[in-house]
Amino acid sequence: MIKKTVPYLAMIAAVGLFSSPASAGFYSGNELYKVCKTERDDPDYFEKTYECVGYIAGAVDAFNTTREANKLKSCIPGNVTISQLKNVTIDFLQANPVDRKNSASALVFTATRKAWPC
Repeated sequence: MIKKTVPYLAMIAAVGLFSSPASAGFYSGNELYKVCKTERDDPDYFEKTYECVGYIAGAVDAFNTTREANKLKSCIPGNVTISQLKNVTIDFLQANPVDRKNSASALVFTATRKAWPC
């Protein structure tokens, strides 16, 4: 029985070696837009809203950390709220549907840089 399964396991392992590469980002803009536009009557509304805000806040924190590491100040004013970051991102994604196939983090960066240029 074991001898019969070994060739199959080897084949499965080989297929794993030749799988397609992972995308550049965890989320695409389309995925983030869908999560952020979840309607209030959706049973997953609160979970999706937290997912949206958490993703955007995390992306912005990562950008700011990179800027800090390079001895640069954040381009986003200190009084900007997470809600404002979310609105700017959603507005950008809505206005640029062709770009939504790109990495969500890159699109969050582009949206915030457009709203608050350095």
